[in-house]
Amino acid sequence: MRIVCWLLLALCLAAPAAGRERPLPDPGDITAVQVVGPSWSGFTNLDGTGLYHEILSAVFGLYGIGYIREYAPSERAYHMVRSETADMMTCHDKPPRGLMLAETPMYEGDYHVFFNRRNIGAWSMPGSLKDRSIAWRIGYYDEGNIPVPMRHKELKSGVSALGMVVLGRIDFYLDDLNFIQDSIRKNTIPFDMADFRIEPIGRRGYFPVLKDTARGRKIRELYDQGMRHLARTGRLEPIFARWGFPLPAALR
Repeated sequence: MRIVCWLLLALCLAAPAAGRERPLPDPGDITAVQVVGPSWSGFTNLDGTGLYHEILSAVFGLYGIGYIREYAPSERAYHMVRSETADMMTCHDKPPRGLMLAETPMYEGDYHVFFNRRNIGAWSMPGSLKDRSIAWRIGYYDEGNIPVPMRHKELKSGVSALGMVVLGRIDFYLDDLNFIQDSIRKNTIPFDMADFRIEPIGRRGYFPVLKDTARGRKIRELYDQGMRHLARTGRLEPIFARWGFPLPAALR
């Protein structure tokens, strides 16, 4: 009986401790975070709306830290983080040269190919891709993202890559589904969507990019712990739902 009482007492004492939310880290002297990257529809809209804008405002708002956004092409954004004229670039799946990634993805999803169904014929993965030609935007993908050998080309925009497929100059355009749809909306070359097809060929997470300095490591800590706190307290999932994206698996 005495053993049972001691066990019950131990459980009662442990329960509140387990239920308590861990304290967030002290932001120290960081009062604002400068974030750079392109304007992506649904993620970083030019009017200040989008998934990434909302996430970062919520994360750094936990600490009373300001969130400042500057729009820049990906390669320029990486240079700004390397030169410490910006703190963070959003987002990429692999650490660019001389930089590091946060531990927690800001987005996770499939990437797709857009192609002419008459050119490719019956679709199969990965057989339909092998030894074909493929295009993506500069810096967005690399050979590691495609499962078989292909001839690849990097172009300045998704619209250019989509146009190359429509004109029959390349077999596939590779991108996130959201960006393929945006490229279709912005395209000016007439085509019938019934002649084309979009299929997923892989999945990856997208992480904030930072420089491995004391400040960069601190901002990464604030971001990672802030994301986990928002997920645990149920505040993160509604942000993803508002923009029509699933919560990354690591945060469920």
